[in-house]
Amino acid sequence: MFSVIFELRPGDGRTDAYLEHAKLLRPELEGIDGFIDNERFASRTRPGWMLSHSTWRDEKAVIRWRTHAGHHLIQETGRTAVFADYHLRVAEVTADSAPPEGCALHQQRLDATEVGRARACTLVEAAARDGRALPEDPGDLALALGLDPAAEGLVASDVFVSLYTSGKVMLLVSWIGPEAAASFRPTKPSTAGDVRVRTVRVIRDYGLFDRREAPQFFPPVQRPGMSTG
Repeated sequence: MFSVIFELRPGDGRTDAYLEHAKLLRPELEGIDGFIDNERFASRTRPGWMLSHSTWRDEKAVIRWRTHAGHHLIQETGRTAVFADYHLRVAEVTADSAPPEGCALHQQRLDATEVGRARACTLVEAAARDGRALPEDPGDLALALGLDPAAEGLVASDVFVSLYTSGKVMLLVSWIGPEAAASFRPTKPSTAGDVRVRTVRVIRDYGLFDRREAPQFFPPVQRPGMSTG
């Protein structure tokens, strides 16, 4: 299976435009052979940032969606008129505590990003039990899910709340490499119901301002305030 981790920040007043584009594309997305699921979250630590996380049966399915005409058109619009910034990682799932039925893990690629600082990520999804609540503070929630902020090999982490499922959160942890990711043992908070843990190996890492590992050509956007000279 493959995972696409798309962190994005719409420009001022453009969040509704992004969500409307996503809504328009949803029927096309669901028609792609090999698409499994997609969910969107809002960051609790970075105002304005969102996470769109999608899962795919294999890399061919990711390519089908990337080359879909409607999706390609929306991508161009997003780059020029919607996004202030984004960070996209394409990764292969190496472990999953609750894989979808019929989706066995078969490693198809063994390479990793040569650009991104983090070559592995852990995604921890948790939902509050009925009548209970998970910690509101992002730091407290990360600790409750077992993350040591001083863990060796930790590159970055963020906590997101689902836009679609009340009480559901996502802890996204980026690691220097697979060994560091393997040392992380998430824990289940006492107020949590279902917890799903996935580990992925990052294959491509690119964004609005750095296109070196992007699979298709769009010219990199210059960061605001940077001189061209």
